Amino acid sequence: MSEQILTRESLIDFFGEQEYEKLCRHEAGHALIAILFKRPIDYVKINNSKEKPSVTRMLGNSLEGSAHIAIAGHMSDFLFRKNFACDLDTVMKELPMELYRSDPDYQSFQASCYYYQLSEANVVEQVYNLMMACRKPLTAIATALNEKTNLSNADLVAIMSAK
Repeated sequence: MSEQILTRESLIDFFGEQEYEKLCRHEAGHALIAILFKRPIDYVKINNSKEKPSVTRMLGNSLEGSAHIAIAGHMSDFLFRKNFACDLDTVMKELPMELYRSDPDYQSFQASCYYYQLSEANVVEQVYNLMMACRKPLTAIATALNEKTNLSNADLVAIMSAK
C-alpha cells in the first residue's frame, strides 16, 4: 500500500484552515528552536491524524535544549496570534492559561525543566527572546510548512540561510 500524498488542500479539508495554520505555526516554533540549539532535524510535517497531527523529527539522541524545544510550539503559535505585538509580561500571564497538563509538549517541558533543574520562567523568557529576535526565519518556516505540508532538513537549511 503506497503512502498517501498529503496536500495543503487535503489537510485543510481534514483539520479546517484555522487548525491547519495553528499546527504549522506550532511546528515552526519547534523547528526554529531545535535549529538554534544545533539539533539536527530530519523533517517537519503535518499529518492527517487527530492523535499526532504534526511532528518535528530530530535525529540523534541529544537532549540539548529539550525544555526550550518543547515549549517553543505553544510559544510560536501564541506570538503569531498576537502578531508578535506582546511583551514578556503578557506571555507570562496569558500563555500558561492556554497550556493543558495533558499536553505532551507541556509535560515534556515540565519534565525537562525538572530534570535539568531549569526555571520554567527562565526557559519561557529565553524562548520568547529567541523568537522575537528570529521572527523573520520563524515566519518563513511557518509559511513554507503551510504551503508544502512538510519540510526536509535541506528546506530548513535554505530558509535559515536566506538573507
